[in-house]
Amino acid sequence: MIAIHQAIYGEVLGKTSGHDLLAASDNNKELFKRISGYTDLADRPEGGVLPSPIIRGFCVENHFLLIKTFPDKNPKLRSGRVFSHVLLIAKSDLVQVHSLSDLFQYHMSSIQKEAEMHLLKHQSPKTASNKRLVNEREAAATNALFQNLVFVWLGEEGYWEWMAKIWPQLPTKVKYTLKIGAAFGPSYARNEYLNILYIPKNVKALWERHSFKVINLAEKETLRSTAAHWLMGDTKEGEPFQVLLDDFNPKIESFEQLNKLQDYGEVYHRLDNNPKLNHLLVLARFVSLTSPDERTGVKGKNKLISAILQAIPNSPANKFTALMYQSWKGFPNAIASVSEAVCNWLNNHLLRDKYANESVVVLVTVLESDTNNWWGKTVLGYITDRLKTRQLNDAQVFWQWMISEPTLITKHLAWLPTDVENELTKKIPKLEKAVAELVLRMAEQKSWLVLHARVAAEYYPVEKAIKAQLRIDTNEDHTVALEALSKSIKRSAFVPVAANQTDARLHHIVGKLVAQNSKLLKGINIASEGWQACWEVAIKQGNEVWSGISNPQHTFFEILDHLLAGNSFSEYLLNVMSTGKHSSLKDFPGRASIWQKLPTKARSGFIVATLAELIDELATGQIHYHDLEIELKNGVQSQEIQQQIISSKTITLTKKLRLFNVLPSLRESHALQLMQAHNFSRVEANEFGQLVSTNKWQKVVDALYNKRSNRQDLVPALLQCTDLLSLLQRFSLSISGVKADAITLDEWWQVFLSVAVELYPLGPTQNGLWLNAGGKLEEIHYQGISGKQSWSFAIIRIRSGGTPSAKKLLEEMKKENHSNPKLKKLIQLL
Repeated sequence: MIAIHQAIYGEVLGKTSGHDLLAASDNNKELFKRISGYTDLADRPEGGVLPSPIIRGFCVENHFLLIKTFPDKNPKLRSGRVFSHVLLIAKSDLVQVHSLSDLFQYHMSSIQKEAEMHLLKHQSPKTASNKRLVNEREAAATNALFQNLVFVWLGEEGYWEWMAKIWPQLPTKVKYTLKIGAAFGPSYARNEYLNILYIPKNVKALWERHSFKVINLAEKETLRSTAAHWLMGDTKEGEPFQVLLDDFNPKIESFEQLNKLQDYGEVYHRLDNNPKLNHLLVLARFVSLTSPDERTGVKGKNKLISAILQAIPNSPANKFTALMYQSWKGFPNAIASVSEAVCNWLNNHLLRDKYANESVVVLVTVLESDTNNWWGKTVLGYITDRLKTRQLNDAQVFWQWMISEPTLITKHLAWLPTDVENELTKKIPKLEKAVAELVLRMAEQKSWLVLHARVAAEYYPVEKAIKAQLRIDTNEDHTVALEALSKSIKRSAFVPVAANQTDARLHHIVGKLVAQNSKLLKGINIASEGWQACWEVAIKQGNEVWSGISNPQHTFFEILDHLLAGNSFSEYLLNVMSTGKHSSLKDFPGRASIWQKLPTKARSGFIVATLAELIDELATGQIHYHDLEIELKNGVQSQEIQQQIISSKTITLTKKLRLFNVLPSLRESHALQLMQAHNFSRVEANEFGQLVSTNKWQKVVDALYNKRSNRQDLVPALLQCTDLLSLLQRFSLSISGVKADAITLDEWWQVFLSVAVELYPLGPTQNGLWLNAGGKLEEIHYQGISGKQSWSFAIIRIRSGGTPSAKKLLEEMKKENHSNPKLKKLIQLL
């Protein structure tokens, strides 16, 4: 039972000044006064006079107004006046009005301005299913509703019968927006209403000009959908649509939703045919919006969820991502089961090579969506866990993803693990320049210095790549990335650019490269401190100082000119140069001025090398000692430089020997060092021996004598200075065969006397020696004199032909002194 208020509006001569409220069923007339304007005719037929009563219906404030308007033909009133009888039904009661035509019984049949208004009580019985056939005109109008066409019914004939058919099924909120009944001008059909109007036949052309479809008697249509049949009350043909309503219990609020339920619901009737996931999800989303209560529509929701779970495993990625739009509101326990299915799909697709290019859309989609919903949390949670236990080929998939969807690079913080740099670096594919730029930015943000280096080397010119790396790679102890950069660039291109930078790490890298291939020094800029540092490293790595320099002397002189111009140069390099090849300043034009520009240690080395080059000229008199610069003269006097000259491996032994003749500072001690440090050729040994003999260097002679057995190269030198040997030393040389004529016959007898006195100090008669050798005592002097004197007289006798002979005496001596070496030598030389 519903309450229906009523009111009448019009003009009473002498009581109202125009169209106004005349009577109402409620003493609180404020509402009735406010709606007065709606009961007059703003929309009038041509001429302004209503030809006959019309009915209109629409909602105002919280009431549905069903208005019957009569033309007021009272001659005393102005032409065009109308009288309206209004039925007011609260919106909340409108749902109980099952048959709109039942309300027409309460409308007046004529103008009654003095009638009293009373509250009406109405019971609207539910109408039975419509079994009548739908005529073609009704079908056209119904189709137009579902097609969202703007239309009007031509004439009143059949209009209210059609409205009676569709009214029970119209959603309640649709009824709130309805404007029904008669209309005359198109401006009456305002957009804020759902206009289901009829028009006089004479205004058809006007409405058609305003793009309204006019439903006339000549329509030839049939209902086009089960929803249309349902709306017309055809329970048989509308059954599939009714199933959707029964199974899901959606709250339909518009024809748009009716259309969607009709369209989306088609998949529900085909669940046994394995429909596509995206079609199922469209319906599921609609159900969540229109049936959010988990306690209703359970049957349909359970069937739909089962179909979705069955469709997920084989769904392509671009359809799989449609899951993100689902809230699963209204679906009991759906999130848990669907989340599990999502994880299974991800496990079978996301990081598989053959699905990589397809499945990347999932990652992109989740990163660009609301990751706080169930889908975002599920996908990101799976990815996070999966990437913690990465597999060997995952990095390759990551690259495939980033190449096909560069947006992933900019969103690296949301998905890419921080410890994956090594894996990515090993598998860098060919990148487009724009992608490479994004990768470089990502590498910088993640402090992936090696990846940055590798990519920069590939996509930037050499200098730009190096500078880009140095800008972010600032830890002086970190060299790995810069080494990776050097390995990624052709060495001949990398070296000259890197050498001219100020970073010590680059200098170390270049130096090692040069040590491996000295040709990389080609084009060196000796004025560059960076190049100098690289050169230093190369030498410390084992490179010979001038290795790789095509014209060492020219480069060396350039360095000296650089110093003369007041510039600095590596002291380390100068020190190394001073002890190697090409270290002589003999031919340098600015030699006299350069010495003070050189570091102390290097200056000493250069002085030694220069003196070595000047030896021949000094020795031949082409230049004189006093013509040398003071630095060279002082150098000669320096014990340090003298020592360097002697120990130098670059100055030949021949030149060192000649220096003794022109440099007065070289002494016997230096000669001893030469002897120890060098092996002598015969010519050099002869020259050395002459030098020793001339300077009477006794220590050197003794050393030569002592080394005569194990230093055969020194024997010629010893032979050049035998005059400085002692008699016994020369005797030994003679005995050994080194120099047979080392002693004379007189010297032999001197040795004989010396040995005889040594062995028989009492004289020749001691131990019966003289007698045993065949001599006679009376032939010698042995009484009253010393043993030496006795031996001297005996030797005079022997040398003059007396007996015994020297040989016989030596043989007798040997019997008693068989191990005495001197005796053996005397016998050998006899």
